[in-house]
Parts: sequence; structure tokens; C-alpha cells
Amino acid sequence: MATNQSPTVYTGEIAEQRIDASKEYTTQNQEINFSAEQHAIWADLYAGVHQSYLLEHICAEWKRGMELLELSPKGISTVAHLNERITPRTGWRIERTVIRYTLADDWYKKFAQRIFLITDYLRTRDQMEFTPEPDMFHDIFGHLPFLTQEFYARIEDKFAPAYMKATQEEREVIKRLAWYSTEFGLVVQDNRFKVFGAGIISGRKELTRTIMEFYRLGRDNVLDYTKPIFPQLNAHFQANKNKLHRIIDGVNALHQKGQMSSADAGWNVVLSLYQNLGIKQDGIFGGEVIIAPFDIETIARIPKTVYAFNPMLFVCESLAQMDEVLESYLGPIAKRS
Repeated sequence: MATNQSPTVYTGEIAEQRIDASKEYTTQNQEINFSAEQHAIWADLYAGVHQSYLLEHICAEWKRGMELLELSPKGISTVAHLNERITPRTGWRIERTVIRYTLADDWYKKFAQRIFLITDYLRTRDQMEFTPEPDMFHDIFGHLPFLTQEFYARIEDKFAPAYMKATQEEREVIKRLAWYSTEFGLVVQDNRFKVFGAGIISGRKELTRTIMEFYRLGRDNVLDYTKPIFPQLNAHFQANKNKLHRIIDGVNALHQKGQMSSADAGWNVVLSLYQNLGIKQDGIFGGEVIIAPFDIETIARIPKTVYAFNPMLFVCESLAQMDEVLESYLGPIAKRS
């Protein structure tokens, strides 16, 4: 007899999997024979992002990394190809994993060994514009161009030593800092916002939505792009910090109720949240996503994870500033005895 099943609701928690060494790939079986359809999906994903009108909004370091990594636009690269271009340059190496999400503890144990995991999962045709979980296109296309370069290796090297010595509360902050820097971070270059985070770069919907916000801030006279933009953004942030924190707390409550289980649902319920909080949708709050300076106090308030919906993105004045801010929090923890 058929039964009615309730739709899955997302409450802000990821059903994470623990690495089982007995089921994992070994050094002998890292390579996979992908199907023609999987290579075709890769090619279409690559072509979808590799457009000049999108690439101009991605930071210079990713573009340099793409040259060094030499990814094929027509198919999925081998692990050997990736390691040949990454390990000699930064000392990191790539390993394949059978799981889609690792527990953070397992993930950072690999990070401590300078091992970057890439999943064996590739999104399907119905997830071309947006995938709710990181797949191998995200891992390879989004992260690995950066991992050919020392500056990125230094940033990644900060997380594991701190995570291993952190309290549970601090570990939650560390995961958020990683999320809003290497996954969904922005940086200012040539007095323009540029995309740094791999989660935005590898998701066409995320990328285009973010770029639209860059233009909206100019169109609505929130920022004057003929003048330095970071001080302007910081002034808006300082003037509206209390409102921003109220929005974050409201989003957290929505996640806990399972009301943000998809990207579309997320947008709709957040529109209602603004109304319920009495916050007018204009200025920095006038778009689909809020852009704010990279601020540890604010990032620490973000829900444990924002899976189908990112209500805000954080921008650093430079990659050097990102390095300094991360070091200010992670460094002292890592130095504990």
C-alpha cells in the first residue's frame, strides 16, 4: 500500500558522514572511468561559467590558477593531472573521497596533512544551475585553481591547527569563517567587488545573483563606484549593524523551523522576515543578498550552515586583509599548548 511521505525539511543541520577508511579510495584506485554523459555535464558546467561577462567579476588569483591548473573544458581531469600541477607548487595533494559531506573533525584531520578531498559525486542535469551540496565540479573548478598558489595554501593551512585545539564553540566559529572566506567570500580588487569563494564561482545561479547585487548597489546609489568602495560599505555596515544582526537571528530561527529547505522558499520567507522585523528593503538591504565587510563578530552569529540560501556575503578589502583577519582569530588558538 502506498503511503504519503512528508517532504524533507531542512533545519540548518547537515547529515554528515564519517570517513570510513575501509570504504574509501586508496592510492591505487583514485582514478575513475567517468561516463560520456558525466564528461558532457562537466563540459556544460564549465562553459556556463567560463563566459567573459561572468569571468570579469572573479578575482585575478582564480584566473591565474586556471592557467596553472590547465583544466580541460571538455571533461573531468584525473587526480594525477591535478596533483602534477598542485603538489610541486604548494605541497598540497588531492585525494578522492566516496562521501559527499565529511564531519568537520575528519575534514580538518585531512587538512592537517595538507590533503584536499574531492568527492566522486557529480551533479545531475536537473542541478546545472544550482546544486544544494558540493560536487566534484565545485571542488575542482571552484577550489583547486587557488590551491596552485602559495597565498591560498597559507590561508588553508591556518584552519586545521586552530580547529584541532579549539573548543566546540570556537569550532563552530571556525567553520563559519571558512564558509564565508574560501567558500562564499568576496574581495575588493581595482575598486570593484570580485568573487573569491569557490561556492559562488562553481554555481552559476550563485554567481549571477552575486554579480547582480554588485550592479544594484551602484544603480540604487548605495555605493559610488567612482570613489573607494570599501570605506563606503563599511560605513553602511556600522550604521546598520544592529539591523543586520536581527536579520541573521531571524534567518537562524527560520532554518530551525525548516522553512528554508530550498533556494526559492528561502527568498520568499526572508522577504516576509524583513516585513516582520520592520526593516525597510532599501540601501544595503535592498537586494536578494546583503554584502557586508568581513567581520568575525557578525559571521559568528550566522546559522551553523546556510545550505540552500545565503542571506549575506562578506567582503575583504584585500586578500592580505583576509589573511590578517583570519590569523587574528585562528592564530592564538593554534598556538595553545
